[in-house]
Amino acid sequence: MSLPTVSIFGTINKIETRFAANGIQITSFQIECSEKEKDGTYSNLYIKSAVFNKAAEFVNNYFQDGAVCIASGKLVTEVYEREGVKKYEIKLKFPTIEFAPKAKSDNVQKQGAPQQKRQAPQVSYEDIPAIDIDIDTLPF
Repeated sequence: MSLPTVSIFGTINKIETRFAANGIQITSFQIECSEKEKDGTYSNLYIKSAVFNKAAEFVNNYFQDGAVCIASGKLVTEVYEREGVKKYEIKLKFPTIEFAPKAKSDNVQKQGAPQQKRQAPQVSYEDIPAIDIDIDTLPF
């Protein structure tokens, strides 16, 4: 049985990069997901994660604390004991991370102008050129 894959929309925080003894770059971070309750208060969920090598370089170079992101991966709960107390930590394993637009600020136009919906360009499969790739030469 494998763990289900989830996609999480939230704010990335606590970005930290380090290098392992063998030179592998590791970037760890936390994703904060918030939900507004009926009484106006917020419930927060904090999910920790880490990425390696090129993904670590990408997160380290292009994300900053407070950036909105979409992360996908396997959601797990790790249990450990600290000072005799059991602790539970939600982690995202094998994550992929990408940019996401901020909810309101990216959609608001200046000076109260009416918003226009952007339509995706219409593309048919005939418009896409054929690509000849030698799979043995790919670096991954």
